Amino acid sequence: MTKIFHIVSNKAWGGGEQYVYDLGSRQMADGHHVELFCRPVEAVTEKFQQLHVTIHPLRLKGALDLQSAWRMSRVLNTAGPCTVHAHNFKDAFTACYARRLSNNKAVRVVMSRHLTRPGKDTLLYRWLYRQLDLLHFDSEIARSIFLGTHPTIDERKIRVVHTSIVLPEQMVPIDVRKEFSIPAHHTLAMYHGRLDAEKGLDVLIEAASKLGDRPFTLVLVGRGDDDYTRHLQQTIAEKGLESKVLLAGFRHPVLPFIATADFGLLPSVVREGCPLSPMEYMSQGHPVIATDNGGQREYIKDGVNGLLVPPGDSDRLAEGMARLIDDASLRQRLGQQARADFFSTLHYDHFYRQVATFYSE
Repeated sequence: MTKIFHIVSNKAWGGGEQYVYDLGSRQMADGHHVELFCRPVEAVTEKFQQLHVTIHPLRLKGALDLQSAWRMSRVLNTAGPCTVHAHNFKDAFTACYARRLSNNKAVRVVMSRHLTRPGKDTLLYRWLYRQLDLLHFDSEIARSIFLGTHPTIDERKIRVVHTSIVLPEQMVPIDVRKEFSIPAHHTLAMYHGRLDAEKGLDVLIEAASKLGDRPFTLVLVGRGDDDYTRHLQQTIAEKGLESKVLLAGFRHPVLPFIATADFGLLPSVVREGCPLSPMEYMSQGHPVIATDNGGQREYIKDGVNGLLVPPGDSDRLAEGMARLIDDASLRQRLGQQARADFFSTLHYDHFYRQVATFYSE
């Protein structure tokens, strides 16, 4: 049995918190002892209380928060051999300070990096890199961009493991066509995630306007701020797409909702490390059209299990959508391969087996 402390410092529930929840849940099912350091934020603590883990409330204010480090060190003093798993650099600082302040010499500190950004090489960060036992990136592109600034770090400490999704044991698909009265002969395309300009939704709507009279319906699943949501609604109306582009709002859980799509879309114009939404479509046997500027190109192979297009290029995106709308056999072939690839290399079991080694190396 391994004793593991996760650190969660965000003020709201999001993808990073769900990542820790899923990982902690699996670790507990495997017989490990899991505890949590987090801010006393009700939206976060209530969710983690469902795991019945011990929660240690801390301020977690960043690299200069010595109070949190001291309080964490008091917990580590009596923990025996254990691993503290941080999920950003500011919390990694706190963990490393706490280890130095504690009397426990059997503390391991690992960190998972969930962003795609250049590495810093200040004196303070060089110290941190020396203290970390392991640094995990969720994609090769995230690792490459981090190392592109030549930070002073022992690269033998670095691991790359693609993040994954947890599939429900049982699932009843939601009939999206029935809910929105979508004609049976329409190809159902879907985007799900945050409604935000950086996700390329303006490019996606522009691409949809170029598809002419093709029989399709595009459903956008998710929520964003009010101003951008109104902007999307206005753009859809200006292009005369009210009957073809629908806003479905936030859906949780989302997997039953996307299960009946014909193909998925990730038109993000920013570089993402390891986006999970394409994997959700792949797990259901649906191909994805995605931009080729992030970690998604490491598991989506153009013309094999999906289609890749340049970011911000509505013409190329429209071409890809047209191919999948017009050719049901192509959708089927790509979708079958997408599902096979998900279960062979992207399934949560595959991810978990690799992450489990972080605590024992």
